[in-house]
Amino acid sequence: MAEHLTRLELDEWLSGLDASGRAERHVAACPACGMIAERMKQARASSLARPQAKAVLARLEEKRARSAKPWWSWGVPLVTALAVGLALVVYVPRGTEDGVRLKGTVALRLLSVQGAPVQDARPGEQVTLAVGTGPYRNVLVLAVDEAGAVDPLWPREGPTSGTVEPGAEVRLSPALEVTPGSVALHAFFSDAPLDVEQAREALTSRVAEARGKGQGPLEVATPEAIGKARARTLLRVVP
Repeated sequence: MAEHLTRLELDEWLSGLDASGRAERHVAACPACGMIAERMKQARASSLARPQAKAVLARLEEKRARSAKPWWSWGVPLVTALAVGLALVVYVPRGTEDGVRLKGTVALRLLSVQGAPVQDARPGEQVTLAVGTGPYRNVLVLAVDEAGAVDPLWPREGPTSGTVEPGAEVRLSPALEVTPGSVALHAFFSDAPLDVEQAREALTSRVAEARGKGQGPLEVATPEAIGKARARTLLRVVP
């Protein structure tokens, strides 16, 4: 089974943006990703069913109708396109009014020097970590190698997580040079700084538990107790 899809990839698929069909095939063959995708579908439906969402769509459609020159170029109605975006809207109370707060999904991926997604690399190649930060400002990335060793990958030094710009995909610097041996990367996201050693101990404990079950270190799931959100990816290093 290929590496699980990130929530960002699943969201793109659910939004009809996966022209390759890769995500659909993966979801059909992967029960874990299929379960997450179904939960995301239900969350979208619940969000769009709220009166606030319908009111927002109605106002935007009214503005579109008054515009002499539509600014979109998609081959679908504006309301349909907006519905995709509103699936990421979380409604929160604000005094006596209802407000909206955009909430993206967190993600973790590796990019080549040219900016292309990377899953397989050779020793000596340069790769860059990229994270979808969602609403979170603090990020910590740990690496687990084939031997089960857990080390901080970003930030490389310091007792706590690093800070990023929330609500966007951020490329973390500096770039990394690939060394022999595949690694699993685990990203933790939070509103407040994360303790590196605490996260490291939690992930090391997961590695030990996995070994007791006959699983390899690269198969370990990201600990849920650290941070507010998590993402995981695998870098396969080939000869």
